Amino acid sequence: MLTGNSLLVLVCLPNPYEALLGVTLNTPNSLIRSIFIAFSLLFGLSGFAQHAKLIGVAVTPEGVPVAFAAIAFTHEVSGKLKGTTCDELGEFSIDLPPGRYTVLAHMIGYDDVDTIVNLMAGKNLHCNLIMPEKVSELSSVSVFANRRDIAKEAVGKAIDARSAFLNGNRSILQYDSYVQTSVQTIQPDTTKAPSDSLPEKDKVKSKNKPLVRLQYRLFESQSEMHTVQPDRWHERVVAVNEFTKDKPRTSSAGASVSMTYGEADIIPQQWMYDDNYVLKSNMGFNEYSIYHRLLDVPSICEKKILSPIGEGALLSYRYDLENLYKRDSVTYYVIAVTPLFPNEPLFHGSMTIRSSDWSVSECTLNLKGRVTKFYSDFRMTQSYEVLPDGIAIPQSQLIQYVIEEGRTAYEGKLNVSNREFQTPSEPFKFSDETRAYDEQAFDRDSLYWEQNRLVVLDNVERRYAQACDSLQKLYASDEYYQDADSTYNALRWSDFLFYGIGYRNRARDYSLYINPLTMQVNPLGIGGYRQRLGGSFQKEYANGYKLETDGEIDYGFRNSDLRGRVGVGLTYMPLKFVRTFIRVGDFYDMVNSYASLGSVFSRSNYVRTQMWSIAQKMEIVNGLFAELSFEFSDQQPIVNLQSDRWSQTVFGDVNTPIAFDRYIKSEFRLDVKYRHRQKYIIKKGRKILLGSVYPELAMVYRKGVPGLLGSEVDFDYIELGLKQNKELGRLGNVDWAVLGGSFINKTNLRILEHRYFRGSDVFFFSDPMRSFQLLGPTLSTANAFFRANYFHHFNGLVLSKIPLLARLKLTEAIGAAVLSIPHEDFHHAEFYAGVERIVRIRKDLFRFGLYASTSDNSLENAKFEIKLGVNFYNSFTKRWQY
Repeated sequence: MLTGNSLLVLVCLPNPYEALLGVTLNTPNSLIRSIFIAFSLLFGLSGFAQHAKLIGVAVTPEGVPVAFAAIAFTHEVSGKLKGTTCDELGEFSIDLPPGRYTVLAHMIGYDDVDTIVNLMAGKNLHCNLIMPEKVSELSSVSVFANRRDIAKEAVGKAIDARSAFLNGNRSILQYDSYVQTSVQTIQPDTTKAPSDSLPEKDKVKSKNKPLVRLQYRLFESQSEMHTVQPDRWHERVVAVNEFTKDKPRTSSAGASVSMTYGEADIIPQQWMYDDNYVLKSNMGFNEYSIYHRLLDVPSICEKKILSPIGEGALLSYRYDLENLYKRDSVTYYVIAVTPLFPNEPLFHGSMTIRSSDWSVSECTLNLKGRVTKFYSDFRMTQSYEVLPDGIAIPQSQLIQYVIEEGRTAYEGKLNVSNREFQTPSEPFKFSDETRAYDEQAFDRDSLYWEQNRLVVLDNVERRYAQACDSLQKLYASDEYYQDADSTYNALRWSDFLFYGIGYRNRARDYSLYINPLTMQVNPLGIGGYRQRLGGSFQKEYANGYKLETDGEIDYGFRNSDLRGRVGVGLTYMPLKFVRTFIRVGDFYDMVNSYASLGSVFSRSNYVRTQMWSIAQKMEIVNGLFAELSFEFSDQQPIVNLQSDRWSQTVFGDVNTPIAFDRYIKSEFRLDVKYRHRQKYIIKKGRKILLGSVYPELAMVYRKGVPGLLGSEVDFDYIELGLKQNKELGRLGNVDWAVLGGSFINKTNLRILEHRYFRGSDVFFFSDPMRSFQLLGPTLSTANAFFRANYFHHFNGLVLSKIPLLARLKLTEAIGAAVLSIPHEDFHHAEFYAGVERIVRIRKDLFRFGLYASTSDNSLENAKFEIKLGVNFYNSFTKRWQY
């Protein structure tokens, strides 16, 4: 039951209670109804300045909550219909304009109950709806010969009407949206009681620990949405409240390895952590509408979810008529939805279809745990409103889910309330920015939220919010900063060994970090064991500028050689990612920065480089990134360097250093990448990239300049590439890439400047979009080449439909790659197919795969190998590495 300071309770009595009183509460002229309305006018609580809030609960006569009951509100003057749904406790809350409403409660298996309420501006009203269980099925259904045929006919008409309701007349729609996300943990009480002091009967009870519910995350926001359904939207966040016990952002100093590995990418890699246990959206939660044929929610399912009213749904779902009722002479069909393939991402539940236009007015659908990434249970309850322009849009959504992790369960609840639908008075111009925040959005006080919060916080949430407010005040105090910095700056033996030595001054916003002893030991160093010392320094300024330095120095005992490098960078204009970086050093550099694991540490992959460089990187316009760099270097072979005997045993034939004459190089390099219609968000002065559905274009131009600072090289190289991750609906997703390059000038081209390709690894399946599985240890060319890669995850298209085998949650994947160097008469092609399985380890996802790989090329006979691969899931981008 709801609690609070309400002075009024409206009790909506069913027929047996009406008979007992001798009155009919559903009659507008009822004396009792007039008395209740008079009380509501006199004692309603103050609330919104322009709206009234109706809060209530639906229960049986015995007081049992009627979970997920649908509540409809019809304005008696305008006839406008709004609705909401109860939560699992039968509670509901809705914000309505003032006026007289007919309130109707409906739930399958219960008698409908209705009453009339009169809402006044600025007043809160509480209403209890008492719904008895049905004694028998509706007799009106028995006249039909086949309930399933009736259901399929109604669904078929809803499918035919779906596209029109999704698109409407393609006009711009504006509405207000309120979102509240709450995640709580339920875990056994681990509090230990003094067993010796307990009575014997209490000792027995203490063996079964009670469950404790704690708040884990709590967010709420208010936004103004603009959309042209189904694929254009913009969200302006006017208020956001992020309750957190986390400490404010501290120094970003941390342990890092200076060696880079992999092909360079000039687009900022925003690998920030995003909690997979908290549901978020970049579309204002419009992606959960069942009017989309395929619901694309990668945080929930790897595969797109087929809507029960999507084209093709009749082949994937079974439909049964559960109920039939009339409202205002319109027939409503309540239809049960059951998937035909239980291991496919398909919904269970029910939906109500209105016969007047064959729209879905409400639905309660859930997914079983075996088809989701994290959830053991996922349920969404929605009510839809058909607007004058023909668009059907969720007016309210309640999403509930459970995630199990050992003995702890995470229960999430997401409430979305959309209201004030209208056509904007002024033309709205859409851009690639999908969300913007008002300047004062993060500064709304508690009074603002008390007046505008549409979903009341429960006791656990309220205590958590109060604790968060107290902690944030503590974190903002000068005393806390001084104490925290003192604690951080204190030296312990574990810092020297494992964590590193750090010094921080947040008053001046700078930090210093020195690598721990475990990072200073380098037994695989060039020339044998090397002792390495590295660290970093960072300082941030009030205008958003960021100064960062990093460096290392290492000493080889076998050759008595001291090497090192240092870099200094300044980031400014953060919305354009403008960054200037200067580096200088004398170190052992990799020839192929993306070599196979078997040769990455071999002596054949290293030379001595004495260099200095400067690089300028920025985003020119949205989606167009460029980096121009200049490097001067003195390249020297390491053939005379003494090496440990064990390295020859480990690396074998690939351990022989490259022999060449020492030379001077001056090289310019221009990297350009373009993402067409790149989506992004601006938050707290930072640009967050969301990617693009279009292919990404890349270009590289390198120029070795003869005579500049004594440079001996003279070459020109150009490379063009195109890649894309493409969703194929329920057929899975495809990654493809094509790349071609050529040296258009080779007047003085040295072997270190050749184009290198990643070699293959024994037993290990490497990234199929950037490498080959059976190419050999290493390969390079000074001529034109062409490379193409293709990889297709079918996401269980076949295996999920095979009984018993589907329970293993295996999915299928195939891929292919080709490399051609025509001038050298070299052509290589390979094909691979395998099975994969996604494994969750706490909050992270891994995809393990076993692949059969075969290849053939112009230099050797066909090969076949079985390989094991591990793929990693990026929780921020909601994408896999490949």
